[in-house]
Amino acid sequence: MTGLRTAFVAAMAAALFSVPAAMTTAVADDDAAKEPGCAKLGAYGDGWADIHNVCNYTIKATVEVDGFDPGCIQIGPGGVGRIGLDPGDVPYYAYVC
Repeated sequence: MTGLRTAFVAAMAAALFSVPAAMTTAVADDDAAKEPGCAKLGAYGDGWADIHNVCNYTIKATVEVDGFDPGCIQIGPGGVGRIGLDPGDVPYYAYVC
C-alpha cells in the first residue's frame, strides 16, 4: 500500500506544478493582462482625451495628468468616452475611478 500511496502523491505533485505553468502561458498571451484595468487611454489632443472601456460593463474613468486630474466620466461597455482637459494637460494613462 505504501508504494501505491507514494505513486499517488508523486502524480498529484506533478499535476499541481504543471497547472500554474499552463495558466501563466494563457495569461501572458492576453493583452489585457499586460495592462490591468478596464480604462485605456486612446487618442488625445489639446483640451481632450479619449478613454476606451475594454470591459463588458459600465465604468467611470478619468486620466492622469500633472496637477489635478479631471473628473470621472461614465463609459458604457466597450465604449469610448471623451474627457475634457485643461490647456497644456497631457494625459499619461486612463484609470477607473
